[in-house]
Amino acid sequence: MTNSTEPFDLSVIHPEGPVPLVCDLDHPSGPARGTVIVVHGFKGYKDYGMFPFLARQLATVGQHVVRVNLAHSGMTRAFETFARPDLFERDTWNRQVQDLEALVDAIRSGAVPGIEPALPITLLGHSRGGVASILMAGRTDAVDHVISVSAPSSTRGTSDLGSEERAQLDAEGFLEVESARTGQLLRVGRAFHDEVDADPESHDVPAHAARLGRRLTVFHGEADPTVPAEAARVLAVAAGGDPILVPGGNHVFNVANPFPADGVPSPELQVLLDRVLEVLGEEEAS
Repeated sequence: MTNSTEPFDLSVIHPEGPVPLVCDLDHPSGPARGTVIVVHGFKGYKDYGMFPFLARQLATVGQHVVRVNLAHSGMTRAFETFARPDLFERDTWNRQVQDLEALVDAIRSGAVPGIEPALPITLLGHSRGGVASILMAGRTDAVDHVISVSAPSSTRGTSDLGSEERAQLDAEGFLEVESARTGQLLRVGRAFHDEVDADPESHDVPAHAARLGRRLTVFHGEADPTVPAEAARVLAVAAGGDPILVPGGNHVFNVANPFPADGVPSPELQVLLDRVLEVLGEEEAS
């Protein structure tokens, strides 16, 4: 099998009906050692920044890599815009977990072309994608390892809603956020917050990290201005370990968006890649 990228879509049934998970598959050129699912963060998508580069590099060392646009990311293959803001507004943590469960089930059943079902599966989640990955793995034990990158330690992000935001959410049913990338005003629906209020235990990120234990590895840039590095310490300590902090690394490891799959990585991204490869090698040997 040659090293190449191919599209793959998987339909997931949500309350509003079937919604596609838009994926890209990168296959190794030699014997496969595992499968890595790359999970984007808030306002992110499968082609954002470092993801194509990481996919290409991981494939060269024997990993199948699945980059996925979650069903309610609002993104399609036209990555210049959020083509489905209606889906973005309906997003919740449970829907993200459902997407990851469906994708893992598809891999395990042999429904994803070119991927051997029995290979170890690792979730590599960036930012909010790291949280979704921890929730999914902690609830289900369906994957072999989770690599959390730049993730918050709470489903509330870096802070709870203020009183004015809560009042607006209660009155209008949504909050607006702007995409600096596209200039669009996107709505975060009330269900995103109500879901956590209704079931805080299943949304307790450190508790799920503790359940994962050694199956969780936590990475973070020491200079992250978006999610403080303290979040990594909270998650890693809950799992019984220490975070891997990258000196000088910001939230995206000092890589611009877009960034080519064959680009020259920043020093911070190179450190991240090298350490991720170590983790995957250790996981394979265990």
